[in-house]
Amino acid sequence: MKTTASLTLKDGWAEILLSPDPADKPPTIDFTLLDQLEAHICRLEEEPSCRALLLKSGSPKYFVVGANLEALKQITPETISAWIERGHSVFNRLESLPFPTIALVEGHALGGGLELAMACDLIYASQGARFGQPEAALGFIPGWGGCSRLAERIGWAKAKEMIYTGRILEANEAYSLGLIDFLGTSSQLSEKVQATLVAIQKNSPVSITLAKKILNARMTESRARGMLEEAAASVVCMTTGDTEKRLREFFEKRR
Repeated sequence: MKTTASLTLKDGWAEILLSPDPADKPPTIDFTLLDQLEAHICRLEEEPSCRALLLKSGSPKYFVVGANLEALKQITPETISAWIERGHSVFNRLESLPFPTIALVEGHALGGGLELAMACDLIYASQGARFGQPEAALGFIPGWGGCSRLAERIGWAKAKEMIYTGRILEANEAYSLGLIDFLGTSSQLSEKVQATLVAIQKNSPVSITLAKKILNARMTESRARGMLEEAAASVVCMTTGDTEKRLREFFEKRR
């Protein structure tokens, strides 16, 4: 099972589509997908005609549900730092694109999938969307900026509750907490995306780029330390024995 990321340049905006193979499986994240995402982001950084990015899944049931199972099997105390730092690098680069980015979520956005969505400026979702940071069940923490970005969106106390319990939020609750920025039916979602893209393209690209740079700077001043702490905490998780035990039990259940 693998997921690929394809880039399409539209009329003044771009779309990154995450496609699972087999098609009925949920999109997941591994090093290959991170490499593909970074390559697309790198291209968009040099694309002067692009005014916005839409990030979406090719699956009607899932956005992204976290790490690929094969990637999880490769995580050890020796490799987890590289895994965490790679996700930080790609997600931070996505966040730093000089134009607005929108995550279009239909279905489940869990773990690293929710962290990927939160690296975008806006999250638009349909009624069938679900959101969660269930990493603690496997002995991990939200290690790709999730601890900071989640708290920035919904507040520290609610972020703690989500992370501590691993509870999955339905779309209505996620919207009421401020985790997502628009909620509607699939047709309403399509209309909202198009209206937002049109509005962005009518406005000054210089103004939007400068405003985004200022807004992001205010958010990221304290987040850099948090990401270093995520990496350190992830190593600790892998060395206690609890995470390896939980992973082993998880893979046995999968079999």
